[in-house]
Amino acid sequence: MNDADSRVREQTERILNLLIALRAASGWIDRDSLKACMDEYAGLSDAAFDRAFSRDKRLLRDLGIEISTATWDDEFTGRNGYGYRITSDDYELPEIDLTPQEAAVLSVASRFWQDSALGEASGRALHKLRGLGIDLAESTDPLPARMRFGTETFAAALSAVNARRAVRFSYRKPGGVAGERRLEPYALLTRGDRVYLLGRDLDKEEIRTFRLSRISGTLSRVHGRKDGDYTVPEDFRPGDWFRPVHASGASTTAHLRLRPGSGDPLRRAGTPAGTDDAGWDLLALGYDDPEELAATLVGFGRAVEVDSPADLADALERMRGTTLAALTAAQDAPVAPDTPVKADAPDTEERA
Repeated sequence: MNDADSRVREQTERILNLLIALRAASGWIDRDSLKACMDEYAGLSDAAFDRAFSRDKRLLRDLGIEISTATWDDEFTGRNGYGYRITSDDYELPEIDLTPQEAAVLSVASRFWQDSALGEASGRALHKLRGLGIDLAESTDPLPARMRFGTETFAAALSAVNARRAVRFSYRKPGGVAGERRLEPYALLTRGDRVYLLGRDLDKEEIRTFRLSRISGTLSRVHGRKDGDYTVPEDFRPGDWFRPVHASGASTTAHLRLRPGSGDPLRRAGTPAGTDDAGWDLLALGYDDPEELAATLVGFGRAVEVDSPADLADALERMRGTTLAALTAAQDAPVAPDTPVKADAPDTEERA
C-alpha cells in the first residue's frame, strides 16, 4: 500500500470513529471525552485538537452530516464548556417519496446508464432506493445500443462539468480535419440518442456546442488551470444555448431508395416519400454528417441506394469500395499450412 492509500485509509477510519462516537453518545460529548475515546485525538493539545476536529467536522459536512454544538458554563473551571453530538435529524435521510412518474424516470435512467462507466454506481443507488421500499419497476426491454453512454468520453465530460475543470480535446467537424479545442464545460445535453457538451470555448470566447461522438482521444486538463477556477453564469440554460450547427454542421435531408422489405431501422427514423417506377420505396432521412450516415448505409449492402445529395452518394460508394477491397484482400491472403500433429509415442508400459 502506498503513502496516498495509507492516508486515505487513516482518514476514513478517523471519520468513521468520530461518527460512531458522536452517534453513540446519549447526550452531549465534550472535548476531553472525545480525546479519551478516540486514539486519533489522544495526546493532542487543546489547540491541536481544535484544528483536527474542525478539519474532521468539515469532512463530515461534505458528506451531508452536520455536528450539533452546545455551550454551557463550567462551574468547576469557570470557563465555557463545549459539547458535540450528531442527532438523528443531522444524520438520517428524510423520507423519500417519489411519484410514479419520478420512479419510472429513475427506472429508465438505470437502463440508460447500465453499460456506461457510471453503471455500477447507478445500480447501487437503485438498490438502496428499493431497500427503502420505493417501487421501481424493472423493464427488460433493451435500449438501442446507440442510446447507451458506454464511452469513457462521457464519464470524463461529466466529471469535468461537475468539477468545473477546463479541458482540451481533439474535435472533428463534419467534412473537416480534427483540431484541438479548449473549453470551460458548463453542461451535458442529450437530444435523442446524441449527447452534447456545452461550454465556453476559450479560443473563440463564446459558448459553443460539441457533440461527444466527435471527440477523439481523451479530455485533458488545460495547462495551468485548476478545478473550480471558473463559474457558470447564473442565467445559463443549456436549452437556450444549444447550437447543433456548431456541433454537427447544418442538417441535410438524404433521399434514399430501399428495396421492399429491407432497411427497417432506416424506415423507422425517416419519412416515407412514395415508390419509384421500379417498385423501390422512397425515403427522406435527416442527417448532419455524410460520412457517419454512409457508414450506416453500407451495412445494408445494395438494398439501399442514395439518390441525393451527391456527397452522401460518393461517401457511400467509397466505403463500399474500401469494404470490398478489404474482403478481397482477406480472401486472397495465403493460408498457412496446417501444422502436422505428431502422433503420441506408444506407451512402453502398455501390455497386450
